[in-house]
Amino acid sequence: MIKQRFGLARLPHLIAACGLICAAAVAHAQDPVKIGCVLPLSGGSAAVGEQTRVGILAAVNQINKTGGIESMGGAKLEAVFGDSQSKADVGVSETERLIQRENVPVLCGAFNSSVTYPSTEIAERNKTPWIVVGSVKDEITERGFKYIFRINNKATYDANEQIESMKLLAKETGKSVKRVAMLFEGGDWGRSHAENIRTLLKENNMELVFDEALPAHQVDLTSQLLKIRASRPDALILAVYTPDQLLFTRQFTQQKLDIPYGVHSVGGGTEDPSFYAAIDAKDVAYYFVQEDWQVDMLEVNKDPLLHEMNDFAKKQLGYDMSAYVAQGITSVYVIKDALERAGSADREKLRDALAQTDITEGPALFTGYQRIKFDENGQNTFAHGVISQNLDGKRRAIWPIENRGDDVKPAWPVPKWSER
Repeated sequence: MIKQRFGLARLPHLIAACGLICAAAVAHAQDPVKIGCVLPLSGGSAAVGEQTRVGILAAVNQINKTGGIESMGGAKLEAVFGDSQSKADVGVSETERLIQRENVPVLCGAFNSSVTYPSTEIAERNKTPWIVVGSVKDEITERGFKYIFRINNKATYDANEQIESMKLLAKETGKSVKRVAMLFEGGDWGRSHAENIRTLLKENNMELVFDEALPAHQVDLTSQLLKIRASRPDALILAVYTPDQLLFTRQFTQQKLDIPYGVHSVGGGTEDPSFYAAIDAKDVAYYFVQEDWQVDMLEVNKDPLLHEMNDFAKKQLGYDMSAYVAQGITSVYVIKDALERAGSADREKLRDALAQTDITEGPALFTGYQRIKFDENGQNTFAHGVISQNLDGKRRAIWPIENRGDDVKPAWPVPKWSER
């Protein structure tokens, strides 16, 4: 017995010591905070899903390495992934699994708007906060939901940036776009982007001369390219995922279709490093790409933490971080910020903390934003993208003009194929 062995006088000291040891053991054994991540890890958007997964892991590893969530006794983060297979119904079932079986307090994902839209409805119904990653369909944050937060652009922003970049180049050169063709994927993302472009073209007195959605599983774009040629556009706006982007680029190059003011792609395949690894750089010369981070960020931002996470991504992927890696990193750091302020992984407290987010510095801004603050609908109104142009084999920021390097001179109009 303690009483016989140590004596009554020492008993309070032993109890106190035990209390300290036990408290330390409890703190040490703090359960990790699970972050559920629904991503397209297979299917047509698998390359993008893998890049986002790597970004999430880079941020989780860095946070855990530097002490975890301080306000929660150093609790570590744990990423738990669900594969949407780039399919809406699978994304919904994976969301349900992560909420009900894995008991995650917060979710992120799912890149494809067609997956994110119904999956976030499940999260809202289960009162589980969801950080939207990559999906731009406007309606995702326009349904009066309280648990859904989007850091990146919505489709309206993307479309506006494409038109504004054309207007800036016209102002600089006196040469403007009058006739626009548009080709887009037939899902939620493509149709949402197309609708916004139609509205903006009317507002800016620009004529839409070709307007077509791609059927699923397209294997030949000859018909679409012939119709584009016949419509004689000044510029072509493109919104397609990686497989269709590869098909389009190869056949566009084969046909050597001259479009005076070039191809203007909104993210999708032209944000994907695996796309560039699969084609010749000459095939995408002078492409304009709207994306959710500054593609030459690694050249202009020397933050050691950014480059450390880029090294992590490069070991996993074989190439430097992309917009999708950056978005994965940002989503985790936004969740970390909310956890620190909530001091809890309780879903309601975490939701309330996310609603009060106002980040103006740190790794959450590696995407290139100056601020992250959500409006009443959960949309970050400080989100913006950057337009790049492929010049001399490198993608360089050309819009907004504040992001343009002193050595960058946009090609406007673009050279004909016979002059390249």
